[in-house]
Amino acid sequence: MAPESLVEARGTAFGPRIWAPDTVEVLSAPDHLARAAASALGWDGVVLPPVVLLGRRVVVVASLLGEVHERRMKSGWRPVTDRVSVSTWDWPEMRHLVPPPAVHLDGIIAPARHWRTGLTGAAPFAGLCPTALLLPAHIARNVECLSHAEYYGPTVLAAAGPHDVDPDAVDVVHVGRTRAVATTPTNFTTRWVYEMVYDRLLAVH
Repeated sequence: MAPESLVEARGTAFGPRIWAPDTVEVLSAPDHLARAAASALGWDGVVLPPVVLLGRRVVVVASLLGEVHERRMKSGWRPVTDRVSVSTWDWPEMRHLVPPPAVHLDGIIAPARHWRTGLTGAAPFAGLCPTALLLPAHIARNVECLSHAEYYGPTVLAAAGPHDVDPDAVDVVHVGRTRAVATTPTNFTTRWVYEMVYDRLLAVH
């Protein structure tokens, strides 16, 4: 059974929904085009190497907030990547001690071979920043793919095919939301994602 078959789309009275096991494997796809995708989207941050966050394999585009980073370094607050430790930041007695996020998320790209896999990869991050699917050209232009993208909000990009003149080009097929979903509340999982991205940014600087 192909890994993408583990992800299933079903229609409901409230629109299409995506079902996936907790350990969905996001297939290796056109990772080498992530920088071109970020450029096409106008995301100016650092394109980080692919990483697994919240069980999804994605490419994060982010920027370091220089002043916040300097304050955190002076006060001894390096990135906190232990999820259990970050979970305590929601405690009332901890809230006044918690360091501010030191990164800005430009967006998250989910490279995949199939749109269902890509959408499952991008979905958990819709409340943090804009998201995008980077897919093979014929998959990106699939009518069902575009209808789900219209409903859920990610931008869809088509990777160059083997016969395209520029093998490193990407094409924006559908423009999605340019901001995070405002109704999503901040919680310790959100803060943990920021800390993980902060740690990755420092590793490449």
